[in-house]
Amino acid sequence: MRTAIIIGAGVGGLCTAIALQNNGIKTTVFEKAEMLGDVGAGLVLAANAVRSLRRMGLAEQAIAAGSKIMRTQIRTHTGDVLAETDMSNYEDLFGAPGIAIHRAALHKVLLGALPEGAVRLGAPCISVDQDPDGVTARFEDGSEARADFLIGADGVRSVIRRQLFPQVSLRYSGYTAWRGAVTSQDEAALGITSESWGRGYRFGIIRMDTERIYWFATANAQQGVTYPLHERKNMLLKIFGSWHHPIKHLLEATPAEAILHNDISDFAPMKQWSSGRITLLGDAAHATTPNMGQGACMAIESADVLGQCLVKNAAIETAFQEYETRRKPRTAFITNQSWQIGRVAQMENPLACAMRNFAVNTFSNNMMTAQLSKVMGVEA
Repeated sequence: MRTAIIIGAGVGGLCTAIALQNNGIKTTVFEKAEMLGDVGAGLVLAANAVRSLRRMGLAEQAIAAGSKIMRTQIRTHTGDVLAETDMSNYEDLFGAPGIAIHRAALHKVLLGALPEGAVRLGAPCISVDQDPDGVTARFEDGSEARADFLIGADGVRSVIRRQLFPQVSLRYSGYTAWRGAVTSQDEAALGITSESWGRGYRFGIIRMDTERIYWFATANAQQGVTYPLHERKNMLLKIFGSWHHPIKHLLEATPAEAILHNDISDFAPMKQWSSGRITLLGDAAHATTPNMGQGACMAIESADVLGQCLVKNAAIETAFQEYETRRKPRTAFITNQSWQIGRVAQMENPLACAMRNFAVNTFSNNMMTAQLSKVMGVEA
């Protein structure tokens, strides 16, 4: 039986472990965090990701743990609708629904599909070595693990990528983001998934289940500026408090200590993901800004495809080569498209914003469906 080590127990790492396990490869996941609890906020799983989860046997559980997205809107900061998309027929169009789900709820589904002991927490990986027969991972506590091959799924600041490809550097998008999750009975918040655009600011609202809302806010800002916990909420209310309902309501209902903050960065598409018996996956390989809601989706797709390639090819290097060939063009398209969407959505110039809003408002539903088909309808 072939063996694998996965570094990182995020969505991509866990999905990869499941895909490999389902194909008879014994896999152990090492995660630096001491615990995987009710952390993070929400994420969107579009139809392409749900299709991959279905091949892993987990789609129905994920759908039940989240909420189907039926309609989406792009609005102005005053609430005027610029564009609206009916997603009720997406299952027929793309083979699966789009859903929103709390990250912790998805983690629970994924962890439930793995055997006890498959995930080892509190194990920061500090380096990897390989030879013709396998790979050795070394950890902060001095311990080691050995397997036939290794997958670095350890995020945008990947230790594994830094060792293999130290020339890759992050690029800051020019905007920072805050996120939160809150329980609400407000019908406006529980109704339509939406993103509202101002001048250099955005606010998104996504229903995750029957009563929980995931929200996010973005602002053009210098990189690395941090805000004390007690100041985050007041600052956000100052910026977004006059925006349309229910934005102020959601901010007021979110405890200040529960508001997450991080700068938005990615890196340009890489020419190579693999070196011998080691490859990268998810944000470690193809990080993307969140403007298309495809970050987790790309990781899930990549896990699905990597599993297929390893079953098809006995030679590890050949499997990794096919994996890259199948995935790099698609993930590069998403990374580049999302970067451009972010630049447009974060415009500050009043005239440019007016032109942008007019263009979005006149974009036809047929054109929108054609664009979405390229994102969600392409076979992984």
